[in-house]
Amino acid sequence: MDDREFNFWKLLEVIARRIKFIIIFVLVITVVSAGISLLLPRWYQATTLILPPKDEGLKLGWGGSIEEMISLTSGLSQPIMATPTDIYARILGSRALLDRVSRKNNLAEYYDIQSREDLFAQIDKQSEFRVTPEGLLEMKFMDKDAEMAAAVVNSFAEELDAMNRELATSRARQAREFISDRLNSVAVDLEEARRELQDFQNEFKAIDLDRQTQLAIESAVGLKVDLARNEIELNIKEKTLSSSHPDIILLQRRIKEIKRQINALEFGGSDSTYLNLPISEVPRLKVKYAELTSRVQIAETLFRLLSEQYEQAKIQEMMNTPTISIIDRAFPPESPIKPQKRIIVTISFIISLFIAVFLALFFNYMENLKIKSPDDYNRARYFIGALFGWLPGVKKNSGNKS
Repeated sequence: MDDREFNFWKLLEVIARRIKFIIIFVLVITVVSAGISLLLPRWYQATTLILPPKDEGLKLGWGGSIEEMISLTSGLSQPIMATPTDIYARILGSRALLDRVSRKNNLAEYYDIQSREDLFAQIDKQSEFRVTPEGLLEMKFMDKDAEMAAAVVNSFAEELDAMNRELATSRARQAREFISDRLNSVAVDLEEARRELQDFQNEFKAIDLDRQTQLAIESAVGLKVDLARNEIELNIKEKTLSSSHPDIILLQRRIKEIKRQINALEFGGSDSTYLNLPISEVPRLKVKYAELTSRVQIAETLFRLLSEQYEQAKIQEMMNTPTISIIDRAFPPESPIKPQKRIIVTISFIISLFIAVFLALFFNYMENLKIKSPDDYNRARYFIGALFGWLPGVKKNSGNKS
């Protein structure tokens, strides 16, 4: 315990003996670091915060959406469950958007870079995009000019909105053209279906098949009852009257006419009455009528739906409203983000203090070594001269180390 206390106080004694050297060394290094930090170029970082829209697509019934824009960011990894904000963050780093921003701010001339690849790399290096926990998109740009930093980061937001509008308009135009072609095709199908239904109705006088079938059956039953009554009456009169009797002839003609009418009801006739519906063909006609009616209804429904979607697509194509909301617009920052002078000076002070203490202890060790072991002292001087002789103030020994 005593030895350690002696060694500790010995250490403090060595530091105290060379406190002037330590103070001067630390002060010089710290002042030099502060001076260098003042000479370093100042970089300013401007920030803007935007709220991307919810991904609602074109509202045309098939989910056209912002995910289609991922094709602009080919080569960029994208999470499977990406949100619209994540996708916007990827688009900000796309070549298409970087090109628009560079042209708007004339960055090729500003940075004096002719190669587009090098220019995009420079812009990307000075840019930072991240999605906040709240789902907002934060954009930052760093430059030596505060005005330029604010202008570029605002251009990112403006060009992102402009690109999104153009893509939305393009998708709406493509949707309108597709719907227009489909609408024309459905209109032709509807006209054909209506014509076939009308031809069917004209041929079979099919206005209300169920009602017409009921009336036809009732008429057929009535005629058959009338036929049976007349046949009975004819049989009775044939027993008492001759075949040339006027009553017999009248009954025979009546029975023949009734049979003709029954045959017309069951198998169809040439008359154009409401009941011109062959009973034997009713099952087949009902199926055919249902098929034709269904075709007309389907075509009418499609035509109505496509007409509504066509109007929506035209509205979407003509709309030019902002697609993103700028929450915080960037302004030229007043304070530089780097160099961070306070951090540089603090780190320089701490490091120089450790180096100064180490050198003080080392010099004390060399003094003791010179007294106790001159040979080892000479060897140490030779080693130091050989290793650090290139430094100013350090003498490079040329003699023998022994």
